[in-house]
Parts: sequence; structure tokens; C-alpha cells
Amino acid sequence: MAKVLTIELGHSVIKLCEMDYKVKKPRIYQCQEAITPAGSVNDGYIAEPLMKDLAYAIKETLARNGIKTKKVIFTVASAKIINREVTVPAVKEAQIPSVVQANLNEYFPVSLADYEVTQSLVQTISDGPDAGRHRVLVYAAEKAMLDSYKKLAAACDLDIVNVCCSGASIVEAARNQRASGCQAIIKMEEKYSIISVMQDGVLMLQRSINYGVGDAMSVVASQASFAAGDTLGVWRLITRQNCTSESVLNVKEAGRPEARAAVTEALNPLLSGIMRVFDYFNSHFNGTEIENVSIVGLGAQFIGVPEILGEALGIVCRKAGMFQEVEVYDSDIKQKGDAYSSCIGAGFATDGFLHEAEKAKISKETNYTGASILIGLLCVVASVAMAAMSILPYKEAEAEEKRLQNLYNTYEQGKVEYDKYMVTKNFYTEIVRGVRMTENANDNLLGFLEELEKKLPFDVVIEEFSSDDEQCVMTLDVEDKSTAAKVLDTLRGFDSVMFVTMETMSEEEKKTDDDEQAGNDESQNKELTSADTYISFTVHCIYYPVYFESETETEQQAGGQK
Repeated sequence: MAKVLTIELGHSVIKLCEMDYKVKKPRIYQCQEAITPAGSVNDGYIAEPLMKDLAYAIKETLARNGIKTKKVIFTVASAKIINREVTVPAVKEAQIPSVVQANLNEYFPVSLADYEVTQSLVQTISDGPDAGRHRVLVYAAEKAMLDSYKKLAAACDLDIVNVCCSGASIVEAARNQRASGCQAIIKMEEKYSIISVMQDGVLMLQRSINYGVGDAMSVVASQASFAAGDTLGVWRLITRQNCTSESVLNVKEAGRPEARAAVTEALNPLLSGIMRVFDYFNSHFNGTEIENVSIVGLGAQFIGVPEILGEALGIVCRKAGMFQEVEVYDSDIKQKGDAYSSCIGAGFATDGFLHEAEKAKISKETNYTGASILIGLLCVVASVAMAAMSILPYKEAEAEEKRLQNLYNTYEQGKVEYDKYMVTKNFYTEIVRGVRMTENANDNLLGFLEELEKKLPFDVVIEEFSSDDEQCVMTLDVEDKSTAAKVLDTLRGFDSVMFVTMETMSEEEKKTDDDEQAGNDESQNKELTSADTYISFTVHCIYYPVYFESETETEQQAGGQK
């Protein structure tokens, strides 16, 4: 295959890359972008009613830039794609997919009837008790999502080759940088960011957060002093001028100071999320420090973002730059190549959700010359085989039958023992599944309630409270706004909480028994004072992630105790 088209569908920007496929050192021919039709892509899913609009945007971009490549690979980022790191026994790399498929029920204790599964090899352990075993990232995506990308390819008159996970594409792209030491690669897009920490080219940690540069782009679009215009205008402005309050050398600043300050403030949730992931890495990988940070995706093109993030982390942050193992067609591609890292990584990837389907499709392609030769060979082989069978002595076949019967008698007892083993193994699997079903990440809620009991002032009234494994919503009553601000600061200082935001605030009238019984106009029209009112406000708290041991680690510890 000479060339392939790799496409990433963003919330408002479509990125397309034309490059060589399945070659040792591929060449990048074009990197182009287009505007995503509003509402057509949501968390990786394609809206069926807007499929034609999305296909038109892609086809128009291809035609405008003279791209005639028909093979396409999609790379998808979605919170709906399930992923998990597992350890696979010491088998050949070609056998890893078979091992993963055989143990899916252990990796994901849910029904995967409506999912397609793929995997990405992270590392083959070289030493220690697990030497030879493989660390593998397993991804599961809904078939409905993958079917929508097949339909989109057909609507664009393209032949779909594969659908990859964006997280795996980033790892593949980062491996080709051949960087040494511990580095973090942060893919910043509009609605999400993926943080991958790698040590000497080996993935140590990968986390996704639901924050990106989209809020900052929205502020740029809303500020009149920027005069950015539509989405494409915003994209061009933030990649050419500094729209943040930080000073960037040799870059002209756009907008008024207050407008640039608003853009910088909109980046705070993103910065806080990244810092949380860095804190988690530092607390779980003692002795390993992140030495440098590379930014890819839209954030790499957003002037000022690397400098702001570097100041927050205390580490020099930079754009990733072009990868060592690729060639570029012109200097313009080299300048903006870091924004297309996920697309480029998809071109390197060998695994994907449609990988087996691709093989089946290729096998069905007709090759008449090869088919003619193969048919001729089959005819020759069949003739020789029939001649050999006609001269085989009958007694030779009879002796073979006796030999096979003796083998059957010899191994019959082994089959009995194997059946016992399978019954025991199935029983053990059911026990493990039952144990896993009892696990629930309620440590978030328990830790939060303990901190509420210790730190919340006694005069604060909790009117409503609702919670799940990841977040809670509370309605609180306090005396005044000053107390409400103090309560909000107290909640933000909780160790169990990642983010706290105030949703609503209102001033309510205190009701007495006399007021409720009277209900006359005089009581309703009296002038209220601060003593007659109280503040009711609603807060939204997101818990800090809780780490659970994987089944593989639990089994290893159990084995060590034995």
C-alpha cells in the first residue's frame, strides 16, 4: 500500500494527514484541517442525521488540496472507549491477540457482546520474576461507534483500513521520537486531554481528563477585541498571535489585556487536571521524576499554552516537533506536525478495531494471475495425492488405525484429568468474578464524608446530597455569602476532592411559624434584613481517583503468599 489517509474528527476541527503506510520510514505528504459541522461529532460518535454534512466537509477538503488517496484510517478519542492494562503470559507477540481474546471476561467483568476489542503492546518485561511477560493495553469500543465510521468512509468514497484509539496512536507516535529519560506527552484537544508518561520509550502511565483548550477558544471567539470570527478564524488567530496574558517572545499579542486575562483564566481547569495527574504519578512511581514535557494536538499550536503550563508545573514545556522516523514533504508540514501527532501515530499503528476485518477484506481481493498459478498447483497436487492413495497398501492403513487406537487408550486418562482441571478452573473463575462484582470505588464517598464530618462548620446545613462513584452534588444553607465563600474554600482543600465548583446561589427568606400561619400581605411586604435571610447554594464536587489493584496483581500476591 503506497499511501494512506489518516483522519481525526475533533469537536470543531477535522485533521487529515496523507502519509506512507507500512513502510519503515514513512513520508508525510500533507497535513490539512477542516471545520467540523456543528453537532456532527460528540465524544467520538458521529450523528447519523449530520453524516452527509460531515462527509461533504471531508470530501471538499480532499478535493481542494488535490488528495486522491482512497485508503483511510480513523483515530478516535472517546470517553466511551474502555481501556485496561493487563499482563499477558510469555508468548510470542503474534499470539498476544489470541490470549487477550481468550481472557476478555477476566479483563472486563461486563458483557462485551456489543463491543470490538483491540490491544496495544506496551512492554515486554526483560527481568525479574515476570521476565518474558507482556504489558498490554486492551481497548473496547462499541460496534455502533465503529459502524458509524464505516458509513462515513463509504459516504466519502473512501476504503476504510482501520479504526484506532487515539491513546494508542499517541504512544505509537511517541515511540518514534526515540526519547530517553522520563517524559510526559500531553495531547490537548478541545474537550479532552490525554497525558502519557513514558520512560525510555516505555509507557508508564496514561490518563485522560475531560478538560482541553476548548473553553479558552470559546473565550477568544466571544471577546470583541479579538475579532476572531468563526471557528476557523479562532484557530488561525491562536496559532499566529498570543491571546493569553503571558508574554511570549517574538509573538505579537492580540486583544486587550482584560480579554487575554480571561483566556488565561479559562485554562485553569485544564492546568489543574494535568497537575493532578502529575501528582498521582509522583506518588505511585517513587524515585522517577518527569524530566520534560511535550505538548501535541491543538494545545501545541495555541501560542502561550506551553509557557503557562510550564510555569504551573515548574518544568520546561515545549511543542513535540516532527518525529525522527518520518520525512516531510515541505517546511509547512514540519511547523504544524505536532498538531497531527495522533494522525501520524495511527499511520504507525499495526493494531486496531478493524485489523482482522482488514485482513479478511484484503484476502477477498481478486488476483487473477496468482489464482491461475494456485489452481494449477492444486491440480498437480491433487493428481499426485490420488495416485499415491491408489497404491497405498490396505494393511498400512490398518496398522495406522491400530497405532491411533493405542494412542487413544494411552491418553484417555489424561483427558479425565484435564476435564477435572477445567471444572476447577471454571469454578475459580466464577469465584473471582463474584469477588470483582463486590468491588466498588466507594472509598471516594467514604473519604469525602469523613472530611465533611471533621472540617465542615457545625452551623452549615446540608439540605440535599446526591453522589455516585465519581462525584457528588450538595445543596448547603449558611448565614451569609462570606460564610458560603469560606465553606467553598474549605471544600476545595479536601484531600478526597479533585475539583469543586459552585453551580447556583440564592438568597432565601427565613420562615417562622408565625409567618407561615399568618400569610398576610404585611408579612409578605416587610423589608428584609440580613438577619431575615440566609444563603442557599449548590456545589458540584469531583472525587480524586482511587487506585485499585488489577486482578493480575491480586493473583500474583496470592501466589506469593502461598
